[in-house]
Amino acid sequence: MVSTGTKAIVVLTALSVEYLAVTGQLTNLKREDHPTGMIFERGELPGTSWEIYVAEAGEGNQAAAVLTERAIAWLNPRAVFFTGIAGGRKRDVVLGDVVVATQVWGYQGGKQGVDGFKGRPRTWETSFELQQAARYAGRGGWVECTSPMADTPPRMHFKPILAGEIVLDSPQSTFEGYLDSHYNGAAAIEMEGAGFASAAHLAGTVPFLVVRGISDKADGTKQATDATGTQETAARHAAAATMAVIAALPEPVALQDADAKSKPGHARKDGHDTGTADVPLASADSQKQINRAERGGVVYAVQNGSQTINSGPEAGDQ
Repeated sequence: MVSTGTKAIVVLTALSVEYLAVTGQLTNLKREDHPTGMIFERGELPGTSWEIYVAEAGEGNQAAAVLTERAIAWLNPRAVFFTGIAGGRKRDVVLGDVVVATQVWGYQGGKQGVDGFKGRPRTWETSFELQQAARYAGRGGWVECTSPMADTPPRMHFKPILAGEIVLDSPQSTFEGYLDSHYNGAAAIEMEGAGFASAAHLAGTVPFLVVRGISDKADGTKQATDATGTQETAARHAAAATMAVIAALPEPVALQDADAKSKPGHARKDGHDTGTADVPLASADSQKQINRAERGGVVYAVQNGSQTINSGPEAGDQ
């Protein structure tokens, strides 16, 4: 069964820029050490009762799988997230947009025969409950927590993503042609989601979700776009979206008042009530409290259905 009484939620990242974006959304950070040496920071998400455990796993599916399994076994969390940046694969998914993975496609399995390579991918569906929380959050004011605000507000897309061990940065390579032919529905490509999803799936009872901000288009321009700060922007947007999803979850069972009234929904001009609009999020400029570790020293943060929720002009799947 899903553990609905715990206050712990795990958010894993691969890179320092992603880690900093997540911890920038939290307050009262404190260091927590796993027995194997894995270092977490535990923080509070303002306006909620959740305790968010953040760790930087490093790049690659293998590390993501191992550290996901350790975090789940150690903390028995309410949910686990992998949050960070990715390359975009759809024309309507622009730099700075956020892709919430409905499915994770591990694309590197296959068989090479005399008649060519035949793919044998693995696929994991992300948790329906967290997808629903994300769709709800996407209708709210999550973009207000992406400070500094982008000139064009980012949009939240619900599409599959690809995960493997290859950094793709060419629109005309043989590999790109293979992906386009066999995985055309994927909106993003990254390097940790398959390991993370596999470990969470094998754990059996923990809802899991991958949230990615688009930092490049995997089209040969990665180095140039990264130099303009797109990684930092995409990481902030993914972190803000992840915190909005967490804020949309029901409070831990142990903290719920049996007589508590339903929370009001997103503010609507037509006055409709939809659920949790009074749950505030920390802005990216919220003051972050850095605490001293128990052993001394200052702790520094180092790190196939589709739907689009628009905060800007309407755009279809292309």
